[in-house]
Amino acid sequence: MHPTNMLRLTTLIRHHRRPVLAVLGTLMLGTGVVAFGVSPALPDAAQWPVRQVVETMDAPLAVSELSASNPEFLIHQSQLTRRDDSLQALLKRLGVDDREAQTFLAHDATSRLLLTGASGKLASVTRTPQGRLKTLSVRWVDTSSQRVSRLVVEQQESGYGSRLEQPTPRRLEQFGSLTIRSSFYASTDQAGIPDAVAAQTVEAFSGDIDFQRDLKRGARVSLVYEAFELDGEILFTGQLLGAEIQNGKDTHQAMWFQQAGQNGEFVSLDGASQRRAYLASPLAFSRVTSSYGPRIHPVFGGQKAHKGTDYGAPAGTPIRTVADGVVSFAGRQGGYGNYVVIQHPDKAATAYAHLGRIDVRVGQRVQQGQIIGTVGSTGTATGPNLHFEYLLRGIHTNPATITSAPASSTAVVASLPAFKQAAKAMRDQLGVAASVALASAQ
Repeated sequence: MHPTNMLRLTTLIRHHRRPVLAVLGTLMLGTGVVAFGVSPALPDAAQWPVRQVVETMDAPLAVSELSASNPEFLIHQSQLTRRDDSLQALLKRLGVDDREAQTFLAHDATSRLLLTGASGKLASVTRTPQGRLKTLSVRWVDTSSQRVSRLVVEQQESGYGSRLEQPTPRRLEQFGSLTIRSSFYASTDQAGIPDAVAAQTVEAFSGDIDFQRDLKRGARVSLVYEAFELDGEILFTGQLLGAEIQNGKDTHQAMWFQQAGQNGEFVSLDGASQRRAYLASPLAFSRVTSSYGPRIHPVFGGQKAHKGTDYGAPAGTPIRTVADGVVSFAGRQGGYGNYVVIQHPDKAATAYAHLGRIDVRVGQRVQQGQIIGTVGSTGTATGPNLHFEYLLRGIHTNPATITSAPASSTAVVASLPAFKQAAKAMRDQLGVAASVALASAQ
């Protein structure tokens, strides 16, 4: 509308306000009758009388102000404890300026747990805007025992009191799903899968899959695992309950099964043990930098037979023995540097070279998966790596053939009614896990 016309309309309404309102009211009432067909006839709202009522109040209205003077106005604040924290520094970050509370915390034996042990404890306070402490709650988890502890300090009539609680977290079953876009570790990290669960997945399929070499791009992984929650927060994860890996045309499934009074183990959903005579790799996560066979020597040049497989990994990465056996050599060996050889019951042997540290001794009996040392670059090496050899009756053999070795355990539990029921439930759960939004790890 043109500005001049708008001004004229505004002036008209201002000078003829009551008639205009009457017309608008009539139009609105008419519209109501058309819309519903049952609206009663109402008097013209513009003709209703208007009366102003003024009354005297004996006292002003009591309005509660959210201000520093209101004793009910409290502030809730949380911080993680730091390695170099002092009591004063932590309280300052929490906004607590309370000499009485500070004195109590400094001298109370139970309260000293606040800054003892590992850092990273969750400290939460309820305080006044002036910094007066009402409550302090400090929670931490013992990762080895998965036990939760909580220190509680509260203001009481006679001062402050403290107590130590050990609440029981609630057990949940979590589902996860992901698609491999790069490495398995990067994909689980991108999907938010805890490292402990990823490590158990590698363990469950360690006899079937080399997670560095065998997983194809686009492979799908579905997981079911324990998680423990307290106060609405997941504190830690527990046992991997089941997993499925769809890798190209191959599908691998495993679940955790434990009979009463016995140790649990990963088994297939058909009831066969997942344990194999040999692990597929001596490192949980690595990359193959040089395969078995002829190659150009990286240090001396010229073509030379490479008698093992080289795995690239950061210095200090744990090395595990791929099978049960006895250590026949552990020490320095020329270009191999720090070198370990393990004899296995089937007359085969495995050898591990360039170790940064050796954690076993000659004659020691070791079990599959046991840590025997760490990745290093001792001997003739261009950088941190593990040179791994497989010998059958003293003859160097391609380590890739280890995965085809027969299983060391043929225990089958498929005939147990309890297993059949558990396997059926796990198939259903893995189907749910597979439906979880897939993570595209780049």
